[in-house]
Amino acid sequence: MTNTQNKNSIRSILIILLYFIFPYIINFLSNSKLLITFSYLLLAAIIIFAYKNTFIKDFKEIRKNKKKYALSILKNVAIIFVVVVATNALIGILFNIKETSENDYSLLAMFRKSPIILILLTGIYYPIVEGVIFRKAIRDIINNKWLFIIFSSIFYFFFNVVYTSMSFTSLMTSLCYLFSMMVLSNYYWKTDNFTASIIVMTIYNLIISVLSFIL
Repeated sequence: MTNTQNKNSIRSILIILLYFIFPYIINFLSNSKLLITFSYLLLAAIIIFAYKNTFIKDFKEIRKNKKKYALSILKNVAIIFVVVVATNALIGILFNIKETSENDYSLLAMFRKSPIILILLTGIYYPIVEGVIFRKAIRDIINNKWLFIIFSSIFYFFFNVVYTSMSFTSLMTSLCYLFSMMVLSNYYWKTDNFTASIIVMTIYNLIISVLSFIL
């Protein structure tokens, strides 16, 4: 490994540790939902600053190839939508499971109580922060395409089920997280543009939030 690779790996490990420790610190310091929300947005700002060179490089590339990235971003939004719908439909047919995942249920409940806060979280915080933790940080450590895609997807899937009941139903309804992350990680590897994969997730999350509001 070069010095740059070593530095990137160390930074990634520290960011991952911060991500998992941060919620406990914030919840210990305050019970205010508004303060907690802005604390998470502050974490997103810290992460953006830590990876500012990556974002600058990526945005320059996107500006140079607007049409190419516009089409590929929309294509991957559509792919994730199809993958999620198909996964949930197949699970419903095979196991007669009609419930949504526990995480999605929690987000829907939050949306009904605080739609603006949820839109901020799903449109800004989750795409950026989870993108860094489960794709960028892993990519800085793992330099093999399929190992990166598989590990990042399993890591993301595990994160989304570890705080649930861990029942069979919970595991099955969370499979969409595994497959959606595979799409995002593959897109990131293929384009070598991390920011483009964030935009994919942002658009997808905002569409789902709007649909939740309408339906």
